[in-house]
Amino acid sequence: MLKVSVIGSGNVGFHFINLFHNSEKIQLCEWYSRNLKFDKRVTVINDISILSESDIYIICVNDDSISKISDRLKFRNRLVVHTSGSNSYKKINIKNRRGVFYPLQTFSKTRNLNYSEIPFCIEAEKNADRNLLINLTKRIGCKCYEIDFNQRKTLHLAAVITNNFTNFLFILAKEFLNNKNLDFEILKPLIKETVNKIHKLEPEKAQTGPAKRKDFNTINMHLKMLDEDKTRELYKIISEMITSKYEN
Repeated sequence: MLKVSVIGSGNVGFHFINLFHNSEKIQLCEWYSRNLKFDKRVTVINDISILSESDIYIICVNDDSISKISDRLKFRNRLVVHTSGSNSYKKINIKNRRGVFYPLQTFSKTRNLNYSEIPFCIEAEKNADRNLLINLTKRIGCKCYEIDFNQRKTLHLAAVITNNFTNFLFILAKEFLNNKNLDFEILKPLIKETVNKIHKLEPEKAQTGPAKRKDFNTINMHLKMLDEDKTRELYKIISEMITSKYEN
């Protein structure tokens, strides 16, 4: 049985508790949280100095706190990994063996996920620890990819554009409709089809819209309808990029 401890109770830590608890091949030792939260499935502690012995300690905190948390660990020469897409394993104190266990997914506590579909990007300082992380992903039924720091940074940037930027565009669209007394629900079938389409078509082949068609009358009309300067500029820049992409 592989012993795992989770450090941090944010969105990632919350889902890792679900993920490891659902595996019969993982012993979930403890969940460290500054604020004690009752969870009968696992021992919850708020004193990091009393973490018991595990095979892997997974730090699930914001990027700025990784070093601080790893510095506070009392033990030495155990495998400690973080879940950040944009930080090296060198953020972890050198007193322990170091690695990365990065799940390429967006996490919200209110959303149920199919964990088997989450790709894990792994990296470790030592070959034996890399194999241990591979073993961990196999035990939880997930795919893993051996990704170095520079590759992971590239993936993280692509993920931010794909997820965070796209969701912010949804926010802008919702606010625009709300201001015109229109329901955002009307757009949801379009959003669903937009996402589903790229499972069948490459993104560049799925592109539609006035910018691709070079329908400048519609584009100019839209620009006049946008009251907020930054949103108008964003519309203009993206439209110009699409038009340029399909110039030929």
